[in-house]
Amino acid sequence: MISGGILQTGNMMNKGSLLIIILSGFLFFMQPVTLLSSQIILKSEDQFKFALEYMKKGKFQQAVGEFERFIYFFPGDEKVPGARYLIGVCYLDGKEYEQARKVFREIGKSYPEKAISREAFFLIGESYYREGALEEAERYFRKVMDDYPDTELANAAKYRLGWSQMKANRWRDASESFKTVKKKSPLYLNSQELSVKSLEGEDLSYRSPTAAGMMAAIVPGMGHVYCNRPKDGLVALLLNGLFAWAAYESFEQEHYVLGGVLCFIEFGWYTGNIYSAVNSAHKYNRKARDDYRKKLPDKFKVGLFTTRKGHIGLAMKITF
Repeated sequence: MISGGILQTGNMMNKGSLLIIILSGFLFFMQPVTLLSSQIILKSEDQFKFALEYMKKGKFQQAVGEFERFIYFFPGDEKVPGARYLIGVCYLDGKEYEQARKVFREIGKSYPEKAISREAFFLIGESYYREGALEEAERYFRKVMDDYPDTELANAAKYRLGWSQMKANRWRDASESFKTVKKKSPLYLNSQELSVKSLEGEDLSYRSPTAAGMMAAIVPGMGHVYCNRPKDGLVALLLNGLFAWAAYESFEQEHYVLGGVLCFIEFGWYTGNIYSAVNSAHKYNRKARDDYRKKLPDKFKVGLFTTRKGHIGLAMKITF
């Protein structure tokens, strides 16, 4: 009885041990499978393309974040300079010009021997050009022309310099700058056309601010009519006429205090009419110049190209 009980107990222990071993083995083999199934493998090529897709869709902030993630996880990848360059371009296209310039300057310091460095320098000038800081833009474009005289980048700088000078209403300087674009450049024909067209900017139909002010002083509202703003001219004439008549009637009826107040108010309307006429002439001339520039053929666009290896470069897009 005792031996049988011991045998039975031993069999039960063997079965229990076997069950524990089987369960332990099952859990052991299942655990790696579970871990592997939840693990995400990040590849540099996929991350770079993912960032590029955001950029192509115009989602520049998201693109910057993904390019920075690429640089963080793959600091030794050969596409890191290109990723930094594209971060600058995202800031540029997103109109965050100061941030763009900061990135491009860092690229110039980090990769002085690479082509990407001189392209970044050009884009600093482009950022100032887009921002409207034309003097700074001109300084950078001239620097590109001096440092890389025999490159297509120099021709692009000459072309952009011409446009910067036109936007500053320096029509003759612009004409001379366009003439310097070399014949071998795809921008040559467009530059020659702009060289002629820019000179015509001096002969646009302008309005003299002095003449507008004098007309407004003689007859209120006449200066506005001269600047093609007849409605404003009519309002100025009526207001000044009514206050002048009211002041005259007040003095006629011996209401001297009221007459004095009305004269004071009328003086304000009268001088305001002159100032407004002068300002209208400036606005007329500014609009005439802007409208003329919009009609001129700007066939130069700044774009990017990427090779299969992920190298980045500046592409000068010429439209015909």
